[in-house]
Amino acid sequence: MKKIIIGVVVLLAAALIGLKFFASKEQAAVQRPASQDGQQEQQGVALPSAAKDYSAVATESVYVPTQAMGSYEMFTLPAPVMALKGACEGGSPKEIMEAHGKTWGHFTGRRAAFDTNQKQEIYTYIASYYSCLALARQDITTCNELPGETEANGFKITLDDSPLGLCRGMAADMLFRAYVAGKAKDQQNCLAYIGQWEPTDQGRVSAPEFCEAAAKGPEKFTEYGREKMPQYFGIGEKMMAFTKKVCGSDPVCLANNGLWEGIRTGSPGKCPPAKVPHCTALAEKNQAPCVDIIMEMSRRYCVHYKALVKGSGGYMGMTPDEVKEDLRLKAQKKAEEEKTRKELDVITKQTNERVRKLIGKQGGE
Repeated sequence: MKKIIIGVVVLLAAALIGLKFFASKEQAAVQRPASQDGQQEQQGVALPSAAKDYSAVATESVYVPTQAMGSYEMFTLPAPVMALKGACEGGSPKEIMEAHGKTWGHFTGRRAAFDTNQKQEIYTYIASYYSCLALARQDITTCNELPGETEANGFKITLDDSPLGLCRGMAADMLFRAYVAGKAKDQQNCLAYIGQWEPTDQGRVSAPEFCEAAAKGPEKFTEYGREKMPQYFGIGEKMMAFTKKVCGSDPVCLANNGLWEGIRTGSPGKCPPAKVPHCTALAEKNQAPCVDIIMEMSRRYCVHYKALVKGSGGYMGMTPDEVKEDLRLKAQKKAEEEKTRKELDVITKQTNERVRKLIGKQGGE
């Protein structure tokens, strides 16, 4: 009977030691550095249950500027948009903006980040979104929330390539068409369009005369252009594309005509696919359709992010020094675990020897 009891004690002791060992391994695995949360490839999650149901965003009926106006360091999006889900883990609007300067952006330094084309694509989506808001509000100053020209660490961003410049370019073009169509009557929509020109080109026209002609509709404006700007009239005619006959088979001109027809008739479906949210926002004076642009940005971001996770070995957004430090910590943790394992082996061996001696003494009685 004593032998059975002693045997049970031995088994329980060994089991206890084993449980402590595996528990220590599990705890070490859970307490990995926060920077490694994205080391596993991100799995897609569902978009909001109704991408066309803009209930969360539609509640924002009054324009409230963000605190991050014009800042690359405090780049953000309106609060209702930041609350939306993304196309993947790590790809929500909030997560994308929090990753700016780390996994993507102009100033990521030596971090493992998006390449030049990928980061510019995300900036362009954001500029497109704000231009859509500007169209809904018929107010190009909405674009002023975005950062513009800057220079840091020897890297210069021109106004044309900045989110501010991209936004103003897109918004000014469409608001001017709306002005000619009689859909946006404030003369500022015309002056903003002229403001996008080079100074030498601005000097070739009288802004009041230009805008007065534009306000009278496409026919009068075409007459004005033919008389006052004959050297640019051919280019301008295809760019505005008030009629299909000026386009021939030119695909860009035909797309411009579709944009004009969509704005003129208030029929967003006639606009080029990429401009449907903008045309809808303009026609309905509603910024909710602009969310489509953000959701498309999320989908594209997730494609690039997944590739970055794979290519960086899970070290996206980290500098070489941070990667080196993380590897050092992992090696240190592995060494500590090995040391603990060996110590447990010694304890187990000593316990077994003591039990055997105890069994031997009991047997000799």
